[in-house]
Amino acid sequence: MTIAEAVRNAARTLETSGIDSPALDAEVLMRHLLGWNRAAYLVHRNEPLDPAMAQQFALLTERRAKREPIAYIVGNREFLGLDFAVGPGALVPRPETEQLVEWAAAWLAGKEAMIAVDVGTGSGAIAIGIARSAPAGSLARIIAVDPSADALFWARKNAETLISGETQIDFIHGSLLDQIDGPIDLVLANLPYLTPAQTDENPDLAMEPRSALVSGADGLDLIRELLVDLPRVLSASGAAILELDPSQAETVAALSRAAVPDATVKIVRDLSGRDRFVTIER
Repeated sequence: MTIAEAVRNAARTLETSGIDSPALDAEVLMRHLLGWNRAAYLVHRNEPLDPAMAQQFALLTERRAKREPIAYIVGNREFLGLDFAVGPGALVPRPETEQLVEWAAAWLAGKEAMIAVDVGTGSGAIAIGIARSAPAGSLARIIAVDPSADALFWARKNAETLISGETQIDFIHGSLLDQIDGPIDLVLANLPYLTPAQTDENPDLAMEPRSALVSGADGLDLIRELLVDLPRVLSASGAAILELDPSQAETVAALSRAAVPDATVKIVRDLSGRDRFVTIER
């Protein structure tokens, strides 16, 4: 059996299991197993597959068929062009969150020595992303908070790998802003915002930590709690940006206006045109 034939067979297995991108996932698993980039795969895919490798590939395919996130299987996920190590205990970074970091970097332009907090840092994608993309001199300190020790393991691991010379990150094991004293110039938050029903209806989420996905009956418990405490720490000219489900945008915008009445609150759409973020600027 050639490598390409093994990938096609795996794709059929994944398709039968209901995987949305079976061909791509099968190829990614094979390239991970062989340690190849896509160019090497395209050049060598018609070569025979070693029987021992075929057995290992079958095991990887079985894991993916059981809906284990492919990022957990291969051990990383690309975010902002960086390879983030991920595994059980940390939410897999999503591409839409890149826009949150881009907004924050644009807000920091022209500013100096700002202090930023990444609330619910998970794998550290936002904190590390802003450390790498913020204009030079705009950040004096980044604080990354998460209640999960497992998530902080991955965040620290990624910081060790991906931060060298950029603004350093202070990691805190805690909940929301409880251990933060102001003034804070920039608050970044991609908190759990799904409802139990949304999670239960999506088998692809079954192996990611539920505490990083679900927040109360309407998905807004943690966002409400954050907004109540936000005025305590947000500086007089500070800003915050929250990621959320598009169905929650109007509600979160109203909660933000009530919590920080002296701020300008806007709903920002993602690249697909969906209401994905709420920004708060004093």
